Amino acid sequence: MDNKMKKLQDPDYKPDENTKSEIERLHREGESLSGLQLSFADLKNANLVDADLESCDLKRANLSNASMYGANLEGANLFKADLEGTNLKNANLKNCQLLGANFSDTKLHNINWGEEGKIINELEAEKSMDFTTSKSKYKEAQEVYRSIRLTMQNQSLGDESSTVFIREMVCKRKQHPKYSFFRLISKFAHVTTGYGESVTRILSSGFGVIFFSALFYGIEGVSYQNRTLGFFVSDVQDYGIWATLGDLFYFSVITFTTVGFGEITPIGPLGKFLTIFEGLI
Repeated sequence: MDNKMKKLQDPDYKPDENTKSEIERLHREGESLSGLQLSFADLKNANLVDADLESCDLKRANLSNASMYGANLEGANLFKADLEGTNLKNANLKNCQLLGANFSDTKLHNINWGEEGKIINELEAEKSMDFTTSKSKYKEAQEVYRSIRLTMQNQSLGDESSTVFIREMVCKRKQHPKYSFFRLISKFAHVTTGYGESVTRILSSGFGVIFFSALFYGIEGVSYQNRTLGFFVSDVQDYGIWATLGDLFYFSVITFTTVGFGEITPIGPLGKFLTIFEGLI
């Protein structure tokens, strides 16, 4: 093994002014840079495209404006590393420690964050059996996700920032006791709307509210001109179940979209409650 490589892998190694050139030389020669001890190293503007930096200690390293396109940083420690302006497009950041890292203007398109896009802090929180420890880890993860999301939003990476925002909100939710009011409401928002980021969930939830409200309106019935529309009144025998359901669905739609009642109004307390509920959401 190259003596330079052995030196760089020594836990007691202290980076100096020659570290950057040594790292770049090893990379040009096709050497793997995995496991190097580069904490506090000045690697500003380094050319490390497609470099293998797996499990490297890059704690507080200066990687600003470095070219790290496609780099493998799986398991690396980037605690409080300076990544300002760093190109990390297509990089592998699975299981990286990213707490406190500076993501200002970092290029983060098409990053491999790992399974389900979870960073190491969230994974550690999930494994912890102690609520205090897991809460602390979830808070760390939330902070990292927030920094990443803000950078992505500044670069108009809409879809990717939405994915990170969902992870941020999940970590915020899980800092609360399991059956607390906030956690239940947050979980409901996640399931029904994806925290406002999932068009499919929003449309599906909206249709579900409209459809099931129409069914509930049919239990008590609603008033329409001189008729009572419902499933348990004589009107349904005269006009048929499908015509009645269609009228109830129409009423539910106009109530949900806050257009107004028109000539159709609820009769009983259940129907009135549903009109308030649909109008509010």
